[in-house]
Formats: sequence, C-alpha cells, structure tokens
Amino acid sequence: MKQLNALIGVMDPNSYSFRVAFEKLLAFVDPKVKYKKKSYHVTSRRIATRPYDILHAECPYKAIINRGAHWNPHHNSFFMTIGYQTYLLNDMITFEAINKNTSYGHMYKLGLHIPKTIALPQQSYKKLKKDSKAIPELIFSEHEFFSLEELGEEVGYPAFLKPQSGGGWVGVVKVESPEELVEAYNKSGSKPMNLQKAIDYREFVRTVGVGPQMMPMHYNASAEHSHDRYMRSEFEAVEFDFLTAEEEDEIKKIGKIINSFYGWDHNSCEALIGHDNVIYPIDFANAYPDSTLTSLHFHFPTLVKSMAKWLIFCAVTEKKRSYNFARNWPRYFEIAEDSSLSYKQKLDKYTEIADEYFETQKFDEFCSKYLGSFDEKAHEFFASEDFFSIIDKEVDYYFNIPSERPEKKQHYRGIHHYWLSMEEKRLQSQKK
Repeated sequence: MKQLNALIGVMDPNSYSFRVAFEKLLAFVDPKVKYKKKSYHVTSRRIATRPYDILHAECPYKAIINRGAHWNPHHNSFFMTIGYQTYLLNDMITFEAINKNTSYGHMYKLGLHIPKTIALPQQSYKKLKKDSKAIPELIFSEHEFFSLEELGEEVGYPAFLKPQSGGGWVGVVKVESPEELVEAYNKSGSKPMNLQKAIDYREFVRTVGVGPQMMPMHYNASAEHSHDRYMRSEFEAVEFDFLTAEEEDEIKKIGKIINSFYGWDHNSCEALIGHDNVIYPIDFANAYPDSTLTSLHFHFPTLVKSMAKWLIFCAVTEKKRSYNFARNWPRYFEIAEDSSLSYKQKLDKYTEIADEYFETQKFDEFCSKYLGSFDEKAHEFFASEDFFSIIDKEVDYYFNIPSERPEKKQHYRGIHHYWLSMEEKRLQSQKK
C-alpha cells in the first residue's frame, strides 16, 4: 500500500515553545495511520514567508496551525487563498469579524450569564483628524453626546473598562467610581471600549479549547506577570478538582459552544464562578490564546498533545472547513428562543450542535482506534532531554535578566517533573 504524506503546516511566529514542542512531539511519535484503505504518514513543516503565485497557489498541507496570521497580512492572504484545499485552524474571517463586544451580545442572546456590559465608542479621534481625506464636520455630525457618568451608574461599580479587541489584559482598567471611569476612558485612546460590571467571584477559570477538547485551568488575573497567572499560589503550581463535576461540565460545554458558534478550533474562555454559584463568561473572543510553556507550565504538555491529536485527525480524515461560519446560527437562536427550555436544557442542545460541528464522536473513535499508544509515546518525549532543552531555551527567550534564568529553569523543570509523575500514574491506572 502506497504511503501518503499527511503534512501539517505550522505557523506560530510568536511562541517558540509551542511550535517546537509540537513539531518535535509529532516527529517523535511519528504517526502512521491506515485509514479507509489508505496509509498515511503524518509529518509537519514550518510555513515560511515567501513569494507565491497567486493565480496558481497550491496547498501541500492537509492541515495548518494558524496562530498569528492576523499579524502577517502576507500569510493571511495566502491562507485564505488556499484555505479551501486544507483544514485551516481558525480561519481569518471570524478572527477579524468577531470581537469582545460582538461575542457578548451573541452569547447573552443564547442565555449565557454575561455581566451587564455597555459598548463605548473610541475616546480619541486624533488619527482621523489628521487624515486629509476625512471631513470632521460630516463624520462627527453622526455622533451623539452621552453621559459617561450615567452609563457608569447603569452598569454599577466596581466595573472593568476594556478594549473591544486585544488580549493579555492590556488596556483593562478596574474602576470604582465615576471619577475613575472618566479618567480611565480619557486615557483609552483610539480603541472602542466596553464597560462591564465586575463580578464578586470565588473562582476564576480559563478554558483553552482545541477542537472538541476543553481544558479548564484555574487562573489568577491579578498576578503581575502573565507567567504567574496559572499558578494556584506562590508555592503551588496546580490544584486538582478545584471545580465540582457539575461546574466542570458546564464550563466545558460553554467553551465548546462558543468555539463551535464562531468556528474556532483554538480559543480560550475566561469565566467567573460567583458566590451565587452562577458561571459568568467574561472574555471569550481569544482565538489566539496564550500557549507558551512559561505561562501554562503544568498544563503545557496536555495542550500540545491535544493539538497534535486534533490535527492528526483533521489531516488523515481530510477534514475540510466551511467558511460559512454562521451557518448554524439559526439553529442556535431557535433553541435560545424556546421559552419551554431551561438554561441547562439549552446548554445540552447547543452542545449537540457543537459536537456535530467538531465531529466529536468521530474524533473520539479515531483517537481510540488509531492513536491508542499516543499518550505513552508522548510521555516518553516529554521525559526526554530534548523537551527539557525546550524548557531551558524558552526561559532564555522569555526572561530578560540573565541572573533570573537558573532559578526559573529549576522552577519550570520541577513543575514538569511533577506533570511527568502524575501522567505516569494516569497511564498506569488505565492499564488496570
């Protein structure tokens, strides 16, 4: 039987650890799959920036990791030109079309518990005023005056002023009073914003999704540095079972519903569990989620494995993406408008659509039949010096002060040794 090369293209210019770990894991596992009378050898190749023939553009990839094309218009146009020939992780149509404000409105209509949120126009129009082609008299005649103080009272304090687009909590300001709101808004610049009611919560959860696989993690948004935000505490990297079974089920369903609604294979959803035990999604238009080792530490290998399994599945089954990302919206909104259904019943019905979109059953069966030894081989890779060298190099890239690096390498190596021991126990328990 002739062996076909199921090539996965890798484009992630801003994350050394993720892309290199993915590439090396795939090479180590070296998947060879016989599927529907065909034999596939799954490999990967970095996508380089190069000229291409627009009129005769061909795609050698069965699937593509698209992380960061929104920063590179050249890659973006190439991906959208050849996208119909492959499976493109996170197409750029939804990435550009959907922002935080849009997603809040949609998900509230589906019945998710979105805190009170008001969209605000941008504060500064300096760039527009400098544009010689713009006529301010025409543009600003379409603007209405509004009272920021009244809107603040409507939302309530404390509240968060956030950019409509962006990530990493950049530009997010907590305001406790009308004076603080006005001051923060006046400094917000040329980005449209939103003002969202703060929730008094007992748990902050960030869920990263890859295909139908959802990975909830505890999160500390108040940590000064992003690399500390997934730590449970200063001296504790991870806490297991920090969610009840019911909370975990609901949070995973919310993440899967959002991702399928917008056609995102790889996205993160931040949610708060209030003292009233209600789960409030607060930020979930993040189709380029933080996936670096320095941030995710203990969770990093699971994310890399999830991505590998999903893209092996997409490449071998020659899965194709529909670029009509809103095609299932009427089905979602029909359920949303059914007043006879409870919140939980609606979540269950939305999840059925999401599982259909991701082909969850087909994916699970594929992994069980063709990737049965994947986790054991992956454990070997993550226990190798090859992976520990990725840890060291990522630390060298991330931490700018050389004197910090030895301690940080010891820190991340220690957490990873703990993951290796826990993963070994999990694998052993499956054999009993």
